[in-house]
Amino acid sequence: MKVNEFMSITFTYSEEYNDESIMEKMKLLITDKIDETQIIPLERYFEVEKKIGITPAALEKIIGDYQCIITRSSTAVTRKIIAKGKNLKIIARAGIGVDNIDIFAATDHKVAVINAPRGNAKVTAEHTIGLLFSLFRHIPQAFFDLKRGIWGKQKYVGTQVAGKTLGIVGFGNVGKEVYRIAKGIGLKVLICEPYIQLPKSIKKVTFDELVRQSDIITFHVPLTYLTHKMINKKTINLCRDGVYIINCSRGAVVDNETILAALRIGKVAGFAVDVFVKEPLVDSRLLKFPQVIATPHIAGSTYESQRQSVVEVVDGITKYIHNILPFNLLNPQVFKKSQTKDVDLDFDVVIFDCESTLSTIEGIDELAASIGKKREVASLTKKAMEGLLPYDKVFEKRLSLIKPNMKQLVDLGKLYHSHLVEDAKEVIGALKLLNKKVFLVSGGLTFAIRELGKELSIEDKYIFGNDTIHDANGNYQTYIEGPLRRNFGKLQIIRQIAGKKIMIGDSVTDWESKEGVDLFVGYGGVVRREKIEAKSDVYIYHPSLSPLLVLAIGFEGCKKLMRTKYRKIIGKGIDLLFHPKHVKIEKSFLPKLNKLKKLAYY
Repeated sequence: MKVNEFMSITFTYSEEYNDESIMEKMKLLITDKIDETQIIPLERYFEVEKKIGITPAALEKIIGDYQCIITRSSTAVTRKIIAKGKNLKIIARAGIGVDNIDIFAATDHKVAVINAPRGNAKVTAEHTIGLLFSLFRHIPQAFFDLKRGIWGKQKYVGTQVAGKTLGIVGFGNVGKEVYRIAKGIGLKVLICEPYIQLPKSIKKVTFDELVRQSDIITFHVPLTYLTHKMINKKTINLCRDGVYIINCSRGAVVDNETILAALRIGKVAGFAVDVFVKEPLVDSRLLKFPQVIATPHIAGSTYESQRQSVVEVVDGITKYIHNILPFNLLNPQVFKKSQTKDVDLDFDVVIFDCESTLSTIEGIDELAASIGKKREVASLTKKAMEGLLPYDKVFEKRLSLIKPNMKQLVDLGKLYHSHLVEDAKEVIGALKLLNKKVFLVSGGLTFAIRELGKELSIEDKYIFGNDTIHDANGNYQTYIEGPLRRNFGKLQIIRQIAGKKIMIGDSVTDWESKEGVDLFVGYGGVVRREKIEAKSDVYIYHPSLSPLLVLAIGFEGCKKLMRTKYRKIIGKGIDLLFHPKHVKIEKSFLPKLNKLKKLAYY
């Protein structure tokens, strides 16, 4: 085995992979300047061609000859180009941002999009903290005056950084590095991250909570329709007066006009920015403010980070062509895992949907009922759950009709709890006794699901839902763009969760996560959906979750619980699991359950 270790990533060359399925070399096109020495491992699988600086028109003519393309920021891979790529399987961006790639078009054409999220994480975080100190201590301004012969000792009295509250939006690779440095220099830190599991030591907050409580807000998210203009006229009013804002992610994550207006009235005390909406164009109005510091998109630019970014995409490409899910695949719904029959029972992580699975109700329908709109909303919900309408359209329409306030969401959380499905609390208690991690991943509303989580002793960091923003009186303002408001959003969340995973859910939006878990269990104990029943290896008809418990903990786990107060629920789960009236099991999956039958003798 040959290993190329560089910075924090270890890339294992292809001698470790089974190459039997790759019969002949494919073709790979490089369109931007990269560290080509790191491409060598791919030459085993690809004929590599370089056309640096190729025009869009020329690329459109030749893209059909290639299975893979590697770009940086100079090459736009548009829907039109993707449509011409009749053989295209992978688009790789040797960097973090992919706003030059039409991910939706790639997904429509089942083309994988791979990026390098870790390559420049450390250096971008370093730049972010550098901008923070520059804002607080007026370093560029003081230097500029000094060059002009002005001794500004009294003019540039700064502000202490230690003790301030830093709100980090996005806890990906850059956000984590910013957090690490920030804690080291005495900052209090809040994290808004709806999609990634946070460490035990970090309390997750909503975006609403973060902007209200932070002295400094820094953004470390990709630019998608989910993150477009996170700072806008509504959210800026939630911020503290005199807030500092730093943007080293993408220009359109904040609304430029909102920032300008806030700078004029002092709502924003300082703004540091490394990224712009249409680079290299810079809004000259921003640069006229003395409290603005700007750099020309250099946060991630070091020799080391550029090399590392290529290492990452090479690793991702190699994994993908060997049918291994890469951590840096941005549209995991295009990945189809090879069917395997060697999945052993006994899982580390158990993931529940909330609506019509853990609880018997559809929460949004109950909110609609309270204002006399249940029939209209319930019809939309049913169509989305059965895959007849896109979930994002239904999500937006339902919220526009209901506009739930904070009290309604708290009450809904209590309603979830009072309508738990059969054995739900007991099943979760048994899972926790065996130290299984229990997650709630729902397309519902976070505040309500958290209330249910409190009742079931599930920590906030294990709960993923859709965040909403409310004013000081608790009135609904808007929702935060996130993956759980659209199809395949749950897959995006679940693939970030470490460990061997089993998931149970009732709807199409749950089943879409199948490729991200080791076993998906369909649930029809509340609402039976034929499409999910047909596609699930295991489908539970009975309201009880006890069969799921048995599957999740396996033979050894069941043996342990047979000596506890959970003995009866284990027995119930085994009885239901092997009764075709209550549980459907595909024939190919039945041999995995033979050992469980022995539990009848314990």
